[in-house]
Amino acid sequence: MFGYIRAYKPMLRMIEYDTYKAVYCGICKDMHRRFGFVTRLTLSYDAAFLALMDMSVHDRKIKAKNERCIAHPWKKSMCAVCGSDLSYASSVSVLLTYHKLKDDIADKGLKKKALAALLLPFFKKPYKKLCKRYRTLSGEIESAMKLQREVEKDKSAGIDAACEPTALMMKAVFERLGRDEREKALLAKFGYCLGRYVYVTDALDDLKKDVREGGYNPLKLYAESHGIELDGEGKLPAELTDFCTATVNMSLGQLADCYVALDPHRFRDILDNIVYLGLKYVYDLVRQEKFNKRDKKGTTTYER
Repeated sequence: MFGYIRAYKPMLRMIEYDTYKAVYCGICKDMHRRFGFVTRLTLSYDAAFLALMDMSVHDRKIKAKNERCIAHPWKKSMCAVCGSDLSYASSVSVLLTYHKLKDDIADKGLKKKALAALLLPFFKKPYKKLCKRYRTLSGEIESAMKLQREVEKDKSAGIDAACEPTALMMKAVFERLGRDEREKALLAKFGYCLGRYVYVTDALDDLKKDVREGGYNPLKLYAESHGIELDGEGKLPAELTDFCTATVNMSLGQLADCYVALDPHRFRDILDNIVYLGLKYVYDLVRQEKFNKRDKKGTTTYER
């Protein structure tokens, strides 16, 4: 998925960390079982957060046992079993990754194009299968991706317009978790705000590369319109990071309001950690230019 939705691990108790990791491992195994081995290679902790929200809203317990996995074949670790019903999170991961791979083939550099072209065939059959199961959701994701392509092709959209496709996509993903109209409305707004956070964080993360390579990035347009010089090197200008921080804080504030109104009980400690600490922590890593999507630990302290 995106790679920016993570827990702040230093503030997780051992039992919480084990549960968080067990959900991640369970989704990995579920993807392998339902969609094939290759699909699991694209999994991120974003899917674990979606699964925890799903189980919390529907008040489902996690069923776990010690198992070996491909990443740690010699040591058993706690893994959520299929009875925990992680199918929605694994399905969304495949749906979003399929579109991400198509987007990479269309827009990214030669290395990413080649990798995406190599992986995409393994997602085509699972994607068609999921489109039949989740007709409405897959249609909404397709519409959001179409809007994203139009925004990037136009290359003149500001930050709000550029955020909209990702926000609408995440709105559709989380709205489906609701059991009644109230929950659906709250989860829809929660997902929308989360999508805005993800897009702004990703835009800031990619900014230097986009400046060097001439790619579209709404933050480049903001810098140009405010007389902020960008050369793709050196430290990011404070005026620009301050703007991003204000935008992210507004989205996270509205997201937190929805989260409080939802008042989840099961897995509350882990979800609290992600919503109140993890999201801000990841953004701070990006702002300080210390974030790596492949890095599981992070390299900076959290600033309260």
